[in-house]
Amino acid sequence: MTAALDNAPPGIRPASRTLGLVAALIGGSTLLGASAPGPTPAKGEMGFVFTAFAPAVYQGKDDCPEGLAGTVKENYLTSLPLAERDRLLLKANEPELTRKWKATVVGPNNTNICANPELFDRPMQKTIQGKVAPGLDLDGDGAGSCPHETFTSPDGVTGVDNQAYRAMGCTRTYRGVDGSAGDAVRGFNALLATGEHSVILLLRGVDDLTSDDDVQVIIGSTDDRPILDSQRHFVTGASFTFSDRNPAWRNVLHGRIVNGVLTTDPADIRLKRPWGQGGVRGAQSEWDLRRARLQLRFQPDGSVKGLLGAYQTPRNLMLSTILGGLGAADTAGIDCAAQYATLTRLADGLRDPKTGQCTAVSLALDVGAAPAFVIDRAPGRSIVAAGGR
Repeated sequence: MTAALDNAPPGIRPASRTLGLVAALIGGSTLLGASAPGPTPAKGEMGFVFTAFAPAVYQGKDDCPEGLAGTVKENYLTSLPLAERDRLLLKANEPELTRKWKATVVGPNNTNICANPELFDRPMQKTIQGKVAPGLDLDGDGAGSCPHETFTSPDGVTGVDNQAYRAMGCTRTYRGVDGSAGDAVRGFNALLATGEHSVILLLRGVDDLTSDDDVQVIIGSTDDRPILDSQRHFVTGASFTFSDRNPAWRNVLHGRIVNGVLTTDPADIRLKRPWGQGGVRGAQSEWDLRRARLQLRFQPDGSVKGLLGAYQTPRNLMLSTILGGLGAADTAGIDCAAQYATLTRLADGLRDPKTGQCTAVSLALDVGAAPAFVIDRAPGRSIVAAGGR
């Protein structure tokens, strides 16, 4: 069954009875079984603010038969002869064990295993062994990709590319307890609610929510903070403007609607990506999603939910722990070098024409968005798109 994203995305709350939005919005990994979309929007324009934007997690019972990926401490112990391992695990030798495993995360010239994962030699970590995962078919006929085993989606669709989940799905940050999603999901979605990572969506030229072969899709960052009610539900109908800090954070895509599902053509998407990580609090970086595709189903309540599939380099995917630096390793216990080695080995996209090696991994994000008013101040534009009904 799919993960229960307990508090991971916040719900949506109607700004008025007219909007009629009553359910908590979850960026689902399935697009099947939804009821008919709402009416065609006035002037063909629709605006949204994202309420879910996080790794798509599927908790298959046979996914991690050998257990979760090891922490730095666990991996260090595994590397030792059995007798030495047993000695260090004695309570009296705990200080020695702590000193020794923490010494493995620091390298020459003040390098550390998370800020510089490529400099540390580590074996691959435990990976997903199951056959089911959410995602999209990103490589089509396979041109430009490297050989890899694909997944079947929870809906039974074959050819799903999601090597990031294969690599990371057995880590504690992806795989929570009791079928819940891990910190990777909760953390990503929490930033949407606080305004640290707010993303908006604007659709133009929508003539029919069931079938339309030409829709302009604009996805971008905003500096505006979402409005939440006392239950931390997104209030619909709030106004947002695309950020003017970086023109690259406003991405224009082409899409088409078939049977109530909007799918975009492959295109690169860049978004601002702030992280509050200790000494680098407020550090600014970017989502760099290559050959990305959105697949969204229109919901009767005016929202959308679905998936974003893309390719991402290992360093960009690991950005949070890289910024966490030494603390991510010796406090949180994350073996960043093992993660980096696994992601690099499983890379399936963006083949380097010189080396023939793939440089990025396929991934899938669960996404969902609530109706909003989106103001587009791009050159030559001053348009407000109404997201409500």
